[in-house]
Amino acid sequence: MNEKPSIMTGMNEMTGKSSTGMGTSFTAEDRGFVYAVARRFVRAPEDAEDITQEALLLAYRYRDAFRGDARYRTWLYRITTRAALTYLRRTGRSRVRVGAEADVSSRPVVDDAATPESMLADDQTRRLVRRALDDLEPKYRDILVVRAERSEAEAAAFLGISVSNVKIRAHRARKRLKEALDELAPEALLSAA
Repeated sequence: MNEKPSIMTGMNEMTGKSSTGMGTSFTAEDRGFVYAVARRFVRAPEDAEDITQEALLLAYRYRDAFRGDARYRTWLYRITTRAALTYLRRTGRSRVRVGAEADVSSRPVVDDAATPESMLADDQTRRLVRRALDDLEPKYRDILVVRAERSEAEAAAFLGISVSNVKIRAHRARKRLKEALDELAPEALLSAA
């Protein structure tokens, strides 16, 4: 008797609770996980809450589609990223983050040997790159962000495109980012002077 695992089975793996005691709700841990994934796509907490709500609603609505081929968290992560990308498309916005730069834990440790001038230059460079990324088309910005964190195969699966397409987009994105940085660099030098 080989039953298909349900979403509640996946939840039970996470919480250790029985599906009868769990009802049809998500745990605070699930909600926190979804919210954390959503925050990687948007800066505003309100937007992340909207994405979280949408993702959990989708997960609930399609809980019978969970086949158990992947872990429950992987399935929930995928739903959340799709909900976030849909939200950004629907609102006409693009991703605003590169990784988890807003987290204090991800900021670089200050080098004791670094001078204030070098720290200022590093900060200016970071802002310049962020500005150039913001100016890129969403499909190129997304490929750079996803590719920075994943292999080509993982990026292809994540974005729902072929590995060849990942390579092509990444090449074009790097080329456009370089062009954007070349255009912005003289402006940055003039505004710093």
